Amino acid sequence: MSEYDSSTHPVPPPPPAAALGGGDGQAAFMPASPGLVPPFPDADEAVKWNGIEADHLAWRRQLVERRLRQERLDQWMGYGFRLLECLIVIGFGLAFIWLGVYAVDHEASLQAVPLIGGGVAGLAGAVLAVRNKRG
Repeated sequence: MSEYDSSTHPVPPPPPAAALGGGDGQAAFMPASPGLVPPFPDADEAVKWNGIEADHLAWRRQLVERRLRQERLDQWMGYGFRLLECLIVIGFGLAFIWLGVYAVDHEASLQAVPLIGGGVAGLAGAVLAVRNKRG
């Protein structure tokens, strides 16, 4: 038998319902999310950690603050890219309008129809592809 046999090391039973949220059945057990920073300990455990290593909670707080700053930066970058996408679509739309007006003024509207139609279809396809990729 190996040292990891279940007969020598029995699997611990699941925690009682009272430990999972009062036993009322409405609060579900939520395991800790797998992330870089574990959740903050409760007050008693924090006192123990401070006894072992005085700067541990400050270090953990810095990790959480760094993660929050990074999440905020990611959100702002997302807003910036959405704004850039809107500006590009508006710019191409204005370019197609200008091309149409220019073609009508120079009596070349039949030659410009495939350019404008193809450009609008390509732009709409690109916008829809980006929107569908996000969701």
